Amino acid sequence: MMNPTQLLSLYRSMLLIRYTEEGISDRYREEGQRMRCPVHLCTGQEAAAVGVCAHLHTEDGLFGAHRSHGHYLAKGGDLQKFVDELYGMESGCCHGRGGSMHLIDRQAGFMGATPIVGDTIPLAVGAAWAGQRRGDGSLAVIFFGDGCFEEGVLHESMNFAALKGIPVLFVCENNNYAVYTQLKQRQPPRTIRGVAEAHGIPVLHADGNDIQAVWQVAGQAIDHIRQGKGPFFLELFTFRLREHCGPEDDDHLGYREPGELAGWLQQSPMERAVALLRQMGVGQEEITALEAEVKQSVDHAFAQAKQGQPAVAERASEGVFAAVQAVPPLAPEEGATHTLSVAQAIREATAQAMAIHSELFIIGEGVPDPKAIFGTTQNLLSEWGAERVLDMPLAENGMTGICIGAALRGMPVVMVHQRIDFLYLAMDQLANVAAKWHYLFAQSVPLVVRTLIGRGWGQGPQHGQSLQALFAHIPGIKVVMPVTAQDAKGMLLAAIADPNPVLFIEHRWLHTITGEVPTAPYQVSLQHARWARRGQHLTVAAFSYMVLEALRAAEVLASYGIELEVIDMRVVQPLDMSLVLESVQRTGYLLVADTGWQSFGVAAEVLARTAEAAFAALQAAPRRLALPDHPLPTAPSLTHDYYPDAESLVRTVLDMLQGKFKVNPEEVAARLHRHGHRDIPNAQFTGPF
Repeated sequence: MMNPTQLLSLYRSMLLIRYTEEGISDRYREEGQRMRCPVHLCTGQEAAAVGVCAHLHTEDGLFGAHRSHGHYLAKGGDLQKFVDELYGMESGCCHGRGGSMHLIDRQAGFMGATPIVGDTIPLAVGAAWAGQRRGDGSLAVIFFGDGCFEEGVLHESMNFAALKGIPVLFVCENNNYAVYTQLKQRQPPRTIRGVAEAHGIPVLHADGNDIQAVWQVAGQAIDHIRQGKGPFFLELFTFRLREHCGPEDDDHLGYREPGELAGWLQQSPMERAVALLRQMGVGQEEITALEAEVKQSVDHAFAQAKQGQPAVAERASEGVFAAVQAVPPLAPEEGATHTLSVAQAIREATAQAMAIHSELFIIGEGVPDPKAIFGTTQNLLSEWGAERVLDMPLAENGMTGICIGAALRGMPVVMVHQRIDFLYLAMDQLANVAAKWHYLFAQSVPLVVRTLIGRGWGQGPQHGQSLQALFAHIPGIKVVMPVTAQDAKGMLLAAIADPNPVLFIEHRWLHTITGEVPTAPYQVSLQHARWARRGQHLTVAAFSYMVLEALRAAEVLASYGIELEVIDMRVVQPLDMSLVLESVQRTGYLLVADTGWQSFGVAAEVLARTAEAAFAALQAAPRRLALPDHPLPTAPSLTHDYYPDAESLVRTVLDMLQGKFKVNPEEVAARLHRHGHRDIPNAQFTGPF
């Protein structure tokens, strides 16, 4: 049982939340509408946040969601920075970039709140897993509502937490509504905690408006976790008194049961806490003085916020990426080298990175299996053990979020998705979380996602896509596509050392390509394109496997006196145009060859930037060579002409240079024509696996 001193401290926190939410409600419609962000008030749910947070240490991480003002304040988040953020001030906790729905105070252990339902659940699991791996004794807590219980990512996260015995507390604030929809309209007649229990996680439930009851069950749950017994699940029944989004009451809308709001008002956590204080012998005068003190501090915070400096517009584009130390140019002549395939180079880079970064781990479906993802993870398990070389459940979104959560604790991660097509399942975590985290919260996300383009041998429309343009379109994710063995090793080592999320795209047909690779660890910049061949007549900017096709075409054209300048566009985001623009100034012609679809792709971006920056240098319309705008078929007869190659590249080049060289296009093309199956790179390629 708690004593009066403890309860007074908890009541102070509850007052801070209630007065802050009321302050928002009272001021939201003020003249000038200076508080210009959506607000999801937690008025009526104060006891749930405070009762749980009372048992947490500063180093324990707490993650929230869209309705997390109370969680932020209960964990000790800075009140002034929170209110400043609501008003869009430079001094806000996100410098005006996040508003009410994006909050953070790492010094207090509030690790972040975001508004996409379910997004932060795997982050909490990942952060707690990082603490478990380090043995630092910390835990993590994630708050969410009953509506979130319908999100698949929650169940993916609970499954992994139970599997690994991760020290994380799941707290469901069950207020019976997801926006305006009642629980009984969304879920079958069973308890939420019962489903959590089916995941193998112990559960408790309590009246979420009874501060003492919440404090007691939270204490039991957190004691369980601190004893190393794994995750725990709390279901707390509570009720929001305001509208879903906004500062008003909304009972007039009629979505609640008749008398439901009135009944919950009689169960207010504030009045019940006061009644309990009086039962414990605390005088009304002391309670009133405490209320006045907290109210004054909240009013002062709002007054101060209005005097602040608005977020600086000139800095709006800053912070998309964390700063990276410059990578010195590689000097291949220095030190020993050996011949490796691209797959072997990736494997060597991973092994060397494991030696350099003691906390680094690699995880993915099939990472430790005998085929070792085309040899790229061969023998890593035997060298580094099962704690650092891990398989994972078939849960792409949840597991990606868990890896992001570990990265947020400063633990570098290499995650492998065997096909880039699978990243559609992880898009939410990559696009909404990893890509935006540093911009919002100035916190690094040292995550490398290795993924493969699975071309050929009947891979078909859901295993053979080339989606670099999709991810390059999202600010905050670096996208690289190495072609050579030397680049594969150096760029992977650079990606692992990079504090930003990096999508490392490997083309399956490149895995067997060999080259000389320095034996020692080294890095290749993730900022620059590469000269693949120098020439004077036409510029070819090529991505991934199309670099090899361009070089094949260049070799044949050279015998006719036509010199192509081939640029390896190995860095897709941030896109390096410097070599392209330099080359076009000399050649006057540009052809972009891409492995993705023609429309709205990276080839189109290169053409657009060239037209904007070097239009006067162009002697003819720039062209692009890419996939036709339809999904990849499976049958060989349907894929025969699907992929552009050296032959189609030559035909395009000669069409662009029409009249400048007396060359028979059919004669040149015939030298590059591939007979037989064209859905394999060579006769030795006997299948995708």
